[in-house]
Amino acid sequence: MSKQQYNLNTKTDYLHRKMFLDPAGPVTIQRFEEVKYNKIADFEKTARGFFWVPEEVSLTKDAQDFKEASDAVKHIFTSNLLRQTALDSLQGRGPSQIFTPVVSLPELEALMYNWSFFETNIHSRSYSHIIRNIYNVPKEVFNTIHDTQEIIDMASSIGKYYDHLHMVNCEKELEVPVKDIDHVKYIWLALNASYALEAFRFMVSFATSLAMVENRIFIGNGNIISLILQDEVLHKEWTAFIINQVVKEDSRFAKAKIECEREVYEMYMEVIREEKAWADYLFSKGVVIGLNSEILKDFVDYTAFTALKEIGVKYNENHPKSSPIPWFNKHVNINKKQTALQENESTNYVIGVMSDVVDFEELPVL
Repeated sequence: MSKQQYNLNTKTDYLHRKMFLDPAGPVTIQRFEEVKYNKIADFEKTARGFFWVPEEVSLTKDAQDFKEASDAVKHIFTSNLLRQTALDSLQGRGPSQIFTPVVSLPELEALMYNWSFFETNIHSRSYSHIIRNIYNVPKEVFNTIHDTQEIIDMASSIGKYYDHLHMVNCEKELEVPVKDIDHVKYIWLALNASYALEAFRFMVSFATSLAMVENRIFIGNGNIISLILQDEVLHKEWTAFIINQVVKEDSRFAKAKIECEREVYEMYMEVIREEKAWADYLFSKGVVIGLNSEILKDFVDYTAFTALKEIGVKYNENHPKSSPIPWFNKHVNINKKQTALQENESTNYVIGVMSDVVDFEELPVL
């Protein structure tokens, strides 16, 4: 960070900079004719191609589904939706507010702003769109978010790492002495917290939403979640890339990885414990066909094993060897890149409306 954040007089050689806290200072001229990390530029370009708007998804049938649902299904659907709203509110601020002040590469800065844009302007608005169209008094639904301690705990266990980095960034800006290695450690911890949110928390919530689709209800909501899921899979992939690459290019982060190894692992374990407690809460009033607390807990373990493996962390707990929710993978369609959805009518998305009519013959019978 530097008070020269908006001083464009300094010439820069971005190709020889580090990702974060480069001694040359922050990003000044945003230039992309050649970049240090083409992979990061490609991630950001792909994300721009994913653009979509939730208001073009019809939720007419979902409103009727909710009226006809059992109390157990209403509890599962509403609790999961409130959790998604809270966690995306957290992630909407994280990348732009805590990471961009310490980013030293223009392609990484652009990715961070793109990340925040999708979380806030697409995903959070999506949840508002769902609540507004399904519930009679949306305000009352939103006002209950803070009534569920499990949701507050899940947000806080991630948010505390964001807060720590934010405070250190502010101290540095105010010229309060901060050791470089300490600043690096706070960045490292926040990056891993962000990965826990993207790779663990979001995926578990999406499995719950899509279980409803497998039961042929809340199809409009499922369409929206499928779009969010593809965005978040990309976010998960680029977070893993940053975590893996930064320790290769920067000895400061390699040192932080070693010194923070126990704390990082315990952070992931805390997230896993909270996810399993959430599964008990979510299904406390009943289950849906194909998903219950035990299956979701197994999915948490399986997701933890596969996600941690991507960043070189061994998951030491028992876990299934294959996904306990085999139908989940069919909704993860990252390779098709969601090509500007206006061009992809196979997702029931057309300009102006996404149909809530689904060919039930194509859905598996559970």
